[in-house]
Amino acid sequence: MTAAIENVLAQATPLVVPGPVARKATVRVAEKVMSRVKEAAGAHGEVAGVFLGGSFAKDTWLPGDVDIDVFVKISPSVDEAKFEEVGLAVGRDALRGYKPGKKYAQHPYTEATVDGFKVNVVPCYDVKPGEWRSAADRSVHHVTFVRENLDEEARVQVRLLKRFMKAVGVYGAEIEMGGFSGYATEVLIHEYETFESTLGSFAVFVPDSKEEYFTLFDPIDDERDLGKAMARETVARMVLASRAFLETPSIAFFKGVRGRARPKLQKMAYVIAFEHEELSEDTLWGELKRSARQVAKHLREEGFELARVEAATDRRRSSAIVILPVVETLPRLEERLGPGVEILEGAKSFVAKNRDSAELVWVGEDGRLRLLAERRFTSLESLLEEVLRSRVGSIGVSKEVGEALKKNGRVLRGERLAREAGRKAWLKEGLAKTLSDSVGV
Repeated sequence: MTAAIENVLAQATPLVVPGPVARKATVRVAEKVMSRVKEAAGAHGEVAGVFLGGSFAKDTWLPGDVDIDVFVKISPSVDEAKFEEVGLAVGRDALRGYKPGKKYAQHPYTEATVDGFKVNVVPCYDVKPGEWRSAADRSVHHVTFVRENLDEEARVQVRLLKRFMKAVGVYGAEIEMGGFSGYATEVLIHEYETFESTLGSFAVFVPDSKEEYFTLFDPIDDERDLGKAMARETVARMVLASRAFLETPSIAFFKGVRGRARPKLQKMAYVIAFEHEELSEDTLWGELKRSARQVAKHLREEGFELARVEAATDRRRSSAIVILPVVETLPRLEERLGPGVEILEGAKSFVAKNRDSAELVWVGEDGRLRLLAERRFTSLESLLEEVLRSRVGSIGVSKEVGEALKKNGRVLRGERLAREAGRKAWLKEGLAKTLSDSVGV
């Protein structure tokens, strides 16, 4: 370790290790919630036990950012419907008085804020490793793995890695982020032992293959690749950030590195804004990301080159697709490529179909037919308006997003977009994300 890195990590360590006051407050809430969950679970014979999980139980939490997850272990003989019913009933009763709400992953669970701490009561099946019935079943075993395999110093390294990833914008397993989960940071430290060596592994990163960009196998389930949930963009940003830190260590990498905003680009941005039914956060982000990809694909097929396309939402009922084009207008004529003349029927059909409408039909140097024809849309704004009027159902957006776009989709740009973003913080944030450098260094 160089002196420069050692000095920065010495400054960063006090930022990531909770002090005695924070620990005492967190322990008090965890014990309170555990007691309430155990009491609520006692009314249900299907419950085999209650287990404290999350970053608190693993002692890898950061000051001001702790997960207190209580797992309600349910007998594997219980069917899925009863599993959900019992899990929600225990969570609701245990968190009564704290405005418990239902959240969704593979199965619904209960969330509430208790004395300022976010708490989750999550049902899982009481199973041995490899006999998984629900996505939450592994979590209990993850806690045990971390407790048994990471000592106090290793947990400090996990905390440094978490804080670094948060600062450079690659932390978070939610679909919105597609980043590194807390458990992924623990597995990385288990594999590479220190924060510095983990960054060193990313600094020399080479994709595993075209199909599997980044792999990180779960030590308790060698058939589960944690890397599958991580977006390529997020992994790539971690690679750049790791190289930057190792080359020029700075405490800034633990305090929040932000890309430079490019506000002048807002004049070029287009937004499709819409209102929709309220969905669970994971479902909403999945629908938005898929729909943004399909809209981008359609625009590119019509000849418009795009720099970036992102989704934005208030996480409730308002969302948008933010588009930054390279060009906003196209020439009146476009060249279209046809088949080679050796493809008899295809060549005949191409000529017959386009002879009267095309400005010019000819054979190129490569022996393929070509034509010049009038472009259907020369303005990106007019194409987007046409998409909302009549094409939503045919371009592959999700059903929920498509229905919303048909009902109330609006194209915003220029002053109208500026006014809307001025009134809506979530849209302003979405624009800033799209119009800022994203390398985080």
